Amino acid sequence: MRFVGGHVSISGGLPHAIGNTVKIGGNCLQIFAGSPRLWFRKPFADAEVRAFLSGVKQNNFGPVFIHALYLLNLASSNTGLLEKSTTSLVADIQNGALIHSAGVIIHIGSHLGVGFDTVKDQLVAVIQRVLGETQDCDLILENAAGQNGKIGSLSELAYLLKKANDPRLKICLDTAHLFAAGVDLRSLSAIKELTQELKDLNLLDRLVCLHLNDCASDLDSHRDLHANIGEGNIGLAGLRLFINQKELLHLPLILEVPGDNKQGPNLKNVTLARKITTLQ
Repeated sequence: MRFVGGHVSISGGLPHAIGNTVKIGGNCLQIFAGSPRLWFRKPFADAEVRAFLSGVKQNNFGPVFIHALYLLNLASSNTGLLEKSTTSLVADIQNGALIHSAGVIIHIGSHLGVGFDTVKDQLVAVIQRVLGETQDCDLILENAAGQNGKIGSLSELAYLLKKANDPRLKICLDTAHLFAAGVDLRSLSAIKELTQELKDLNLLDRLVCLHLNDCASDLDSHRDLHANIGEGNIGLAGLRLFINQKELLHLPLILEVPGDNKQGPNLKNVTLARKITTLQ
């Protein structure tokens, strides 16, 4: 069975992520390692870690991912913001190591109009610092939707992987972001072109996760708007076509959809996602 899960809450304590995953029918999961609205991070308590790992084992869950704060910006010219971003990310990866996480997924940030070339050396240096100060948990860069200034095009990701030159640096692709950035996932030829580009950029072997989200914005809109599975502009047929490409079949699927009343991934969405994990 393919690993399918969603971003779930740890409100009330880390072990609550186990029950929240069971409730939505998932067999893998993604969490924040603390409040998504606060910079402050602290190590997970030993008792919580033991209970969480026991729950993962008992339920035969697949990979556990941590999503870093949306606040961070590794391309910032503000030294205070850059330092908070870096230390927060280090803390998330250290917590990831405690719970045997497959990695911490990040939105890299924005160059705020100065251009990728202006910030690329800083990005490489920060990534190397973060990886140098941590161990036993990967850092996973996510593609962007093409918003002005946001870093995360495939060519930018390829540059950072090559220059940082660390086997713990990996990639996550988000389907809504791909579509908003101009990749028509409803088209087999477009998907084949994307797969070839991933190969040509040496990204395919570093791809460890798919964020499975429908897209509430138009193709090539450069707007990051997620929709429930089958309720957006990609649609069930497009999502099914993409996730069942032979090069992607091994990848876990993590949903970041609004669900009902913006409560996040639910049983309906996960069940539907599991139903499309076949071309039949």
